[in-house]
Amino acid sequence: MQTTHPEERPLVFDCHVHLYPAALAPKAVGSLAQRFGNPPAFDGTVAGLTADLARSGICSALNLPVATRPDQVASINAWAAAINRGPVRSLATIHPDTPDIPATLDSIQAAGFRGVKLHPEYQTFTLDDPRVQPVWSGCVERGLLVFLHAGGERVFSSPFHTTPRTLAALLAAYPRLTVVAAHLGGFQMWDEAEAELIGRPIYLDLSHTLFWMPDEQIVRMVQRHGTSRILFGTDAPWQSPRAVLRAFLALPFTEHQQRQILWDNAAGLFGLKEPIGMCGGASTNLQPQAST
Repeated sequence: MQTTHPEERPLVFDCHVHLYPAALAPKAVGSLAQRFGNPPAFDGTVAGLTADLARSGICSALNLPVATRPDQVASINAWAAAINRGPVRSLATIHPDTPDIPATLDSIQAAGFRGVKLHPEYQTFTLDDPRVQPVWSGCVERGLLVFLHAGGERVFSSPFHTTPRTLAALLAAYPRLTVVAAHLGGFQMWDEAEAELIGRPIYLDLSHTLFWMPDEQIVRMVQRHGTSRILFGTDAPWQSPRAVLRAFLALPFTEHQQRQILWDNAAGLFGLKEPIGMCGGASTNLQPQAST
């Protein structure tokens, strides 16, 4: 176990959070909290996240917006562009039924986004759906990454739209596409993810894995996949960033591996610069300890 003392706090980027405009957050977060069956760690706003970063000892985080209808894409992306600075970063969104996908991807690239987030459950598509093929090819052409929800979903029922096996097929069909798959490649499909995705050219994030699957399997999958393609993420506000980070730091990774997962890999993907000074609040203690 690596012990990280307060004065030796690592650089941490949370690559998986969900934010909402301040006027919409109370309704959106309240509704989702009721569906998920757990209270949020913060209120789902930019201000709420910024305060939570200081409490958690996390330097910055990436918002992953999802348009559930094509007519939401432009307004969500305009808001995402406005918050895409400082400690809060954001990807863009796109919907399979967006009328002009190439033009939308052009505007996403021009706005400086590094990629797009898609959620096959909320947006109701499978990875081989012809509607979404222009997204895959368009992102390849423009050098945009695709961040995908993967596997099951707490508020949806099976059969699910994305599995590790269909992710492997997507990688085979679009070998130049940069893909980040959430939840270690398949929420609650981790045996299949271990069989189908480990060792393939895909980034996997750790959101909703700690506290949800055996630590031994997390460590085994990460080590076999290679820590250069693993990203730290919390799925905040639906998990406590502070608790998730503590649990991660208790896993038996070397300092170099921790640094890759917590910061370096994300820095390369999202163009991060090292912050000047220490991240998080001065009183934050990140020593690994049992979570309650």
